[in-house]
Amino acid sequence: MPSQRLKPALPHVCAALLVACGSSGANPTGASNAGGAGGASSGQGGSPTGNAGEGSGGAGGANTSPSGAGIQLRLASTAASSVNGSGLNLLAFSSGGAVRPGLESLEFYIYSVQICESMDTSGSGFSNPGGCLALYSGDTSQLAYDAAGDWTPLGDAARALDTGFVDLIDASSRARLDATTELRSEHVRSYNYGLINWSLPVKVKATIPLGDGSFLYTHDGATESELISSDGYRHYYTRAGSSLASGPAEKAVVLLSSGGNWFKFQNPLNVTSADIEQQRQWVLDLVFNPEGIVKGFAGDGIGGGNLEEHSEQGMPIRAITVPLLDLAPIPHRRDEQVVRESYLANLNVSGQAFDVRLELYSVDGDPSRTIYGVDVKTLVVPESTSMPPEMMNVSYVVSQADGSLSFESYRHMPLISGFSRVAEELGSTQAAVSCGTHGDSDAANGGAALMLASCPSPAIDVTFRLVSRTLLDGEPPSVPPASDAGASDAGPQGDSGTDGGADAAP
Repeated sequence: MPSQRLKPALPHVCAALLVACGSSGANPTGASNAGGAGGASSGQGGSPTGNAGEGSGGAGGANTSPSGAGIQLRLASTAASSVNGSGLNLLAFSSGGAVRPGLESLEFYIYSVQICESMDTSGSGFSNPGGCLALYSGDTSQLAYDAAGDWTPLGDAARALDTGFVDLIDASSRARLDATTELRSEHVRSYNYGLINWSLPVKVKATIPLGDGSFLYTHDGATESELISSDGYRHYYTRAGSSLASGPAEKAVVLLSSGGNWFKFQNPLNVTSADIEQQRQWVLDLVFNPEGIVKGFAGDGIGGGNLEEHSEQGMPIRAITVPLLDLAPIPHRRDEQVVRESYLANLNVSGQAFDVRLELYSVDGDPSRTIYGVDVKTLVVPESTSMPPEMMNVSYVVSQADGSLSFESYRHMPLISGFSRVAEELGSTQAAVSCGTHGDSDAANGGAALMLASCPSPAIDVTFRLVSRTLLDGEPPSVPPASDAGASDAGPQGDSGTDGGADAAP
């Protein structure tokens, strides 16, 4: 197969909030495609205008106790995995995903975290956020950029900056983002969405195992860019200073194509007047699973990555990709713990082999096992002969009359349907995953979970296996009641019926 340069997908994320996101619930107009390269509208990664940051906490990670009601922000990750990465042989196509301890560090410079009552979403993009509350505000003077300018200087600026980055793999580093924000009467509303903004440069150190026993190693180099399409898309990447096949791994600076992402509460976070009066305290865990998301590819026909090694002819022969930060929000009482159910499905669709990892997040001890967060990712497997497609994000979880669950897109289109939660580890369940073909604009616009060159059917029958059900620290959770097979459509319940399990006042 001749070498070719594939155009990376352009994220449609409002990277730096250019809109007023106030606490009044107003719905100001904003840019829906900021932060991408090549003509996308983008700002400088700073905090939004308006009065979104009225909360008294949330600045610089200061975790102070509010005098009244409050909400504590925490960035949480799962316990280290024992699963080994895998891949194929060089020159045919090889791939793998970094797992800990091989994934040594993944450092983001976080600018802001907010929760919002409303916004318009389209894929990974958004517009018109309204009724927002800032939970964290960082230093936006560092690593600022102009969307219409040259981003390559950001790489050297990040290499010279030793402060401000948070290592998402390290719990003590993540704790620097812990912030408690005081809740007041103007914050009473139902929060359905969240926003997180970061700088474009990210620092990563990883060793990625391939199936033939070889590895890819991160190495730093020079930040470069190239125009790779007629529509003005500019691809930014780091050209490694040494071969990615030579160890040991070193920390590298790479540029992401977007500086922000949105997340959705599967059940609204309802802050009521009773919460304020009774000085209730919240914890909002923003959870992610880092295993396998930093991917490496080698051989002919690979697309551009964030970190690349080129042949003498100037084509990428090895590449490492770092994804946007994708979070699942889980609100709960301070003394409760988050449970992760991790399901895995092995797919081979039209000759493309990959895994789908579906993770459901709930609160330990909740008899209804309400799902607060969903994360779905595609992962490379030893049989992969091409880069796997990305899965559409889940925005809604809907309980069906037969007790099964339907995971839906932002358009309420079914992505995964007929899914039943499994009580016993290694138990399995059947579900249908929707599939659309390239060029089908309706499927690409929230109508299908997977976009492929060809689909055997609009709904692919898939077996999901429950591979683990653990607390975030890796310990086993409480044993769920035997009758607890489904998820409740009801929102969080507390003393007032809408307080999401907030602590009662002392």
